[in-house]
Amino acid sequence: MKTLKLFFVTALLAIAFTSCTHDDAIVDPAVIAYENADAVNGGKMYDKFWRTDTDFDQNNANITTLSAKADFFRCKQCHGWDGLGNAGSYINRAPRTSRPNIAAGNIYVLGQTKTPQQLYDGLTKATGRRGIATDLSTYDPTTNATEGDKMPNLTEVLTDTQIWDLVKFLKEGMLDVTQLYDATITGTYPTGTFAISNVGKDGNAATGKTLYASKCASCHGADGSKIIIESMTVGQFTRKKGNEVQHKVNYGIDGKMPEYNLTLAQMKDVYKALADVTAFPDVQ
Repeated sequence: MKTLKLFFVTALLAIAFTSCTHDDAIVDPAVIAYENADAVNGGKMYDKFWRTDTDFDQNNANITTLSAKADFFRCKQCHGWDGLGNAGSYINRAPRTSRPNIAAGNIYVLGQTKTPQQLYDGLTKATGRRGIATDLSTYDPTTNATEGDKMPNLTEVLTDTQIWDLVKFLKEGMLDVTQLYDATITGTYPTGTFAISNVGKDGNAATGKTLYASKCASCHGADGSKIIIESMTVGQFTRKKGNEVQHKVNYGIDGKMPEYNLTLAQMKDVYKALADVTAFPDVQ
């Protein structure tokens, strides 16, 4: 009898152990892929996924096509640096034969409300997407915009790992620009107007100046006038194009500026510092 009881106890323990081991082994591959994804690389790819400082294969056969019609493939071109599409800073960025219409929709909110798997499924969708080899030479926003305005089929040029990097950027790397400045947006796309004020909002200017001195001053100068960007000093550029600065600070400019990956609080501090027209004047 004791032998029989021992047998049953041993069998139950074996079943319990096997069951626990089996449950522990079942891990959703998507969870692992997301955990291993690189939001910084995703942020760079959002700018231009074939940048030389991403992990995109620079020998890819599509490089020439991508570079020749860059604005038809860059995420930021259709969704804006702020992620707000044609209802944000790009409300007046009208299409041309060299660039498509700006997309509708707020992808910052999309990134915060969708699961990583849902975002991945959206980015890997092939139906209704434009093939990489599509002839864009005849694109005309008034007569022939259908194909050019479609989102490209990313599965033709990006690996699963790279797409997961974009997913992680959308969920964790994209900043809420409404926390950085107040925007005044009037009218409708593509003839609306966009202007910003209250730059840095409740950021700390003193902390921001310290950050600027440690990370930016060596290239841009103590007062931001050493490098002129689109005829503006860095302070002036931030006060006018705060929608763009935040992304370039965090994810760099290919071959020109490294990425700094600041937190939202740090970015607010830097913006608050750059809002000071006396310390960071306009072009004289």
